[in-house]
Amino acid sequence: MTKRLKQPGVLGSKNAACLFTSICFDEEGWCYTGGDNGQIQVWSDTCAAVKCIKAHAGGITGIEATQGKLISGGKDKRVCIMSASGGNFKLEKFVDFASSFPRSIDYFNGNLIVGLRNGSISEFKDVMTTDSPVENCVVQSHFEGEVWGLELVPGQNKVLTCGDDNKVMMYDYETYTFDRKGTVSDHKSTNSAKVKSITASSMSIYPGNQQARAICYSAKHNHLVICSNMGKVSVRDFNDFDRKIASLKDATEWCEVVRYSPCEKFLAFASHDNNLYVYSVSDEGAYTLYKSFAKHNSYVTAFDWSADSGYIRTVCGAYEKLYFNIADKSHDSAGLSNTKDMTWATLSVKLGWDV
Repeated sequence: MTKRLKQPGVLGSKNAACLFTSICFDEEGWCYTGGDNGQIQVWSDTCAAVKCIKAHAGGITGIEATQGKLISGGKDKRVCIMSASGGNFKLEKFVDFASSFPRSIDYFNGNLIVGLRNGSISEFKDVMTTDSPVENCVVQSHFEGEVWGLELVPGQNKVLTCGDDNKVMMYDYETYTFDRKGTVSDHKSTNSAKVKSITASSMSIYPGNQQARAICYSAKHNHLVICSNMGKVSVRDFNDFDRKIASLKDATEWCEVVRYSPCEKFLAFASHDNNLYVYSVSDEGAYTLYKSFAKHNSYVTAFDWSADSGYIRTVCGAYEKLYFNIADKSHDSAGLSNTKDMTWATLSVKLGWDV
C-alpha cells in the first residue's frame, strides 16, 4: 500500500481536470479529493479516480469522511452530507450558511462542527435527525490580515481587539466567550493611490480605511476609540460600537498607538506622520485639538502618560526619546532629568531604564 501511495494518481479522460483543494480517507480505504470545480473525486487503491460527484456550485473548501458519511463544504456557503458505503453515495442533506463559507469540517455521533472563513466556528447538534438544524456559533474571531489593537476594559472582565478584517471585537476573558462586535468603517475607500502612500502594508482583502491599528477605552466618557490604517481616529459609543461620536482627522498617516490620560481629560495618539496629537475631552464628551507636537524625526511607535497626566514621553523609529509637558504645551528638552522621580501610568516605550 505504501508503494501505491507514491504513485501518481490518474484522473482519467472522463473526469474534468481541476485544482485539488482538500483530501481525506474513509474507514474503507477510499480516498476523496475536493476540487475547485465543486466536484468530489473518488479514488480507489489503484490510484485512479473511479467517480466524480458534483457536490457544490462553487469550489470545495473542506472535506471529511467518517462514520459512513462523506461531508464537504464549498464556496457556495453549503455543507453537503452524503452517505458513503462500498463506493456508493447518496445525498442526505444540505446545511446552508448565511455569513461565510466552510473551511474545515468534523462530524461525530450526529453532531457537525464547521470552521468558517470569517473566523467563526459553528456547531449543529443532531444534524441528521433534525429537519432544520440550529446553528450554534461557539467561537468568533478575527480572520483577515493581522490583529493590531488590544485593550482591557477595567472592572468588566472584558478585552477589546481590532485588526485588518474591519472588525472591532470584545471578549469576556473570565468565561472565554465572545461578547459583541462592531465595524471599523461602513464603506470602502476608492482612493487607491492615497491608501498605498499613507498606510501600513497588509495582506488583508480590506482597504486601509477598514483596517484598524489601535484601540482604547474611556470609562469616564464611556467611549471607544479606533485608529484606522489611514490615520482617521473614530470615537464610538462603548454601548454601540457602530455609533460614531466624533471623527478626528488631523493625522495624515496611520496611528500606531492611542491612549487616554489617567485623568481622562485628554486623548493622545501617535502617528506615522511623526507627530503626537493631544485632544482635550470635555465632561460632555466633546473633543478639541489641544496640541500637535511635531518634534520627532521619524514615526512615533509608543508613548506613556505620567500618572498625574502632566507629561507624555515618546519614542520613534529613529530611536529618539522625547518628553512633552502637557500643561505648558511644550517639548521639554530636559525631560529625562525633570521626570526622573515621576511615576508613569504605563511602561510601553522601548527605550530607557524602565525596560
